[in-house]
Amino acid sequence: MGIRAAAFACIAVLSLFSCAKEEQPVPPKPAQRERLTVIRPKRPSMTPEQRASLRFPEKMIAEIEAAAGAEAEPFFETITGSSENLRGEKGIERQRLSGFSVRTAKADEVLATYGRSLRIKGYLLFRSQQNYGKVPDVLTVIKGGNSYDILRVQKTEAPSDKLDTKAIIAWLRERQKDAPFVITGAGQDFVEAQFVKQPANMKGFARKVAAFSPDVLRESHSTVEKLAERMKRTNGFRLVWD
Repeated sequence: MGIRAAAFACIAVLSLFSCAKEEQPVPPKPAQRERLTVIRPKRPSMTPEQRASLRFPEKMIAEIEAAAGAEAEPFFETITGSSENLRGEKGIERQRLSGFSVRTAKADEVLATYGRSLRIKGYLLFRSQQNYGKVPDVLTVIKGGNSYDILRVQKTEAPSDKLDTKAIIAWLRERQKDAPFVITGAGQDFVEAQFVKQPANMKGFARKVAAFSPDVLRESHSTVEKLAERMKRTNGFRLVWD
């Protein structure tokens, strides 16, 4: 009787141990990190109809595409009309195909190679967007008689400084007396230029740039002296308004 009781006790203990083991919680599997998929918007390439409407030499477009390593995209200029619609709204805006653009990491090289030759033929190549290496810059080609047409097309202005496009062009024309230069880039709030001949007094020129566009110094945490050094080194200057 004692042996049988001992056997039953052993079986009970083993059963309890087995049940306890089965009831232990199973640690959850580590959650798998979902892959982040970045979808970049596809840029619109120029259609055959747009190329025909633009009437730019196809060979020229192909050369810029090859140099930039990118396909040409349509460039639209915003045109503001003075007509009045049925709702009584004035200043109607519309988009006009005025040129083409390419996105490239070789913007400086393309500008240096093709800028002058295109100007001679009546076309203006300029940087329309500068992205400082994060993404490719955008170069644009339009028809134009002089480089100030770039600012007119881009509607460059500085509302906070009460400067419209005409005022900025007038200041640039005045600076041509100090040193000849050509416009190589412009957007709604910036202008870039390259000297044909550097000013005799670079510090004095830098002082005028800083006075007309104070954000140039604030943007780079610079001084007039350092600005003059950079302008001499890069053979050009930049205006910017926040």
